[in-house]
Amino acid sequence: MEYALTADDIKKLSEMDAEQRYDYTINAIVDLEEVWILADDNGFVLMTAEDQTCIPVWPHAEIARLWVSGDWANCQPHAVDLATWLDKWTPGLHNDEMMVAVFPSQNAPDFLVSPEELAETLLDAGNDDTEH
Repeated sequence: MEYALTADDIKKLSEMDAEQRYDYTINAIVDLEEVWILADDNGFVLMTAEDQTCIPVWPHAEIARLWVSGDWANCQPHAVDLATWLDKWTPGLHNDEMMVAVFPSQNAPDFLVSPEELAETLLDAGNDDTEH
């Protein structure tokens, strides 16, 4: 599902604190049914945060694209549909003992969660939406 952010939207989102970015990302992923990662010809990118190997995820391609520089200059945003994320990525990341950096910021602390915690939060948020 396409969703376009304005430069003002991106600025406002980027200025949120880690918890606000996390909450926003959960709602966006549930609403749009996709998780955004960065990938290149060699696979998806990883980062280190708080001495943990993490996969960074974002709520929109435009925000992920802000990270396309330096070591990640050859990367492109890649959408993973929510069902695939829950069914395949969550157990795979768990088995590889990775954490998820949700909407990381280059200027603020990151919000790290286990793949299972992220999946549980996404499922709970999705169930909340269907009850209304």
